[in-house]
Amino acid sequence: MATTDLHFVCGALHPTKRGIRFLGGNVDDGVQVDAAAVAMVAGNHTKGTLTAWVMVPDNTGTYAFFGAGDANAVEYMYASVTAGVIKVKFVLAGPTTQIEVTTPVNSIKPHTWHHIAIVQDSEFLKIYIDGTLQTLTWTDSTDPGQWFEDLNNIDGAHIGARDSVGGDAALTDEFKGYISDVRIWSGTASTNALTVAQVKQVMNGASVGSPHNWWTLDSSVVDLGTGADNGTIVGDLIYSDGNEFSSRLTFLETVPLAADNVTICADKGVGFAYSILAA
Repeated sequence: MATTDLHFVCGALHPTKRGIRFLGGNVDDGVQVDAAAVAMVAGNHTKGTLTAWVMVPDNTGTYAFFGAGDANAVEYMYASVTAGVIKVKFVLAGPTTQIEVTTPVNSIKPHTWHHIAIVQDSEFLKIYIDGTLQTLTWTDSTDPGQWFEDLNNIDGAHIGARDSVGGDAALTDEFKGYISDVRIWSGTASTNALTVAQVKQVMNGASVGSPHNWWTLDSSVVDLGTGADNGTIVGDLIYSDGNEFSSRLTFLETVPLAADNVTICADKGVGFAYSILAA
């Protein structure tokens, strides 16, 4: 594209969810929730569920939406959107991979809100996308019932990044897009492994049971769960309403623009943005 060319994006304004917008890249952005992971390890939790709403702008990157690890040992877990699929991995000190699993190809669509639920009943890990149980590809199933009980060295966790996967206290694969309403049920009781009916209730906004942690991410990182881990925003993150249009405008409108030459309008539930390229 050349100077003075017209640049155009459009997208649906609904559904819209309130959450945190992550710009991605190796910038150490994330929501620090160390105490949440430490408590699950200390309690030898064997069963649990992690849910979140996520929206990514492409199906080529690797974007972690939750990760926990140790600053001094290679022991970690993470859940990510990787090239259009959900990937979950648990690695014990050694390092020994216990779980590495992915959902079907292209199960995550760009610029689209998806509800993710990762459920562990101490026998097999399950993943739901938008309330539907996924057929999983297991790269490693050494212990398909792994949760946090054996991750004895973990001392940190972040929403929106892999945490210390190299045992070096570094954040990697920072999330790109939007994350909203992150909840964790965790413990030794079977009630922490949500049923498919409960996953759908959570997806529809209901309060189910007693979450260990619950960060709505709508205007704060205050923990509404029993774990009481009020997170800390690290880096350049903002609270934002996210929909298809805002995602396309934020992540596709990356070329230099001429000042005072951006027009945004909406009609019948669709947003439009016109801009003129700068020199």
